[in-house]
Amino acid sequence: MNQWVCSICGSDTSNVDYDYLVNYDHISCHLGVWGGKDVPTHKDKLKTGCMKIKGWEKISGYTYKGYTIVNPMHNANETKYEATILNLNLPQKPKWELSVLTPQHKFIVGENTADGIFFISMWDDNKFSSSRKMNKQKMKSISNFRQTFEEMVDEILKIQLLSAATFSSHSITF
Repeated sequence: MNQWVCSICGSDTSNVDYDYLVNYDHISCHLGVWGGKDVPTHKDKLKTGCMKIKGWEKISGYTYKGYTIVNPMHNANETKYEATILNLNLPQKPKWELSVLTPQHKFIVGENTADGIFFISMWDDNKFSSSRKMNKQKMKSISNFRQTFEEMVDEILKIQLLSAATFSSHSITF
């Protein structure tokens, strides 16, 4: 199998400069997909791999240790799902972010992943983050998603705690 073939248009990319490629695909093909233009597809991969998260709005209100998911949204192509997480423990209610990329989105940005794998990322206002991969079957279960959400909250809280402990142990006294 020749790897130097654009998976979107099916053309040979072996003589294309690296600056114009995303992996082995033409940048122009990717931009055409992102821009909503009709691009002839090779094996129609872009349409068959599309997965939608049904009931994404149902996660609104999930609360764990005072961290509540609010305002779940998704893009028009249904490849990126986002939500805000409010910290109800503090009066100013600082925000965290939650993002889920479907297998379709990861294909578009040129990452080689197995079909059916969702990527979940969460980060706080200090850019401490946690990421998980979840297969399609587990992603279908709200309870599995909730468990993953709770694990990620715990991981970020642990990172914050360790960061605060490290900072305080390096403080200088006069």
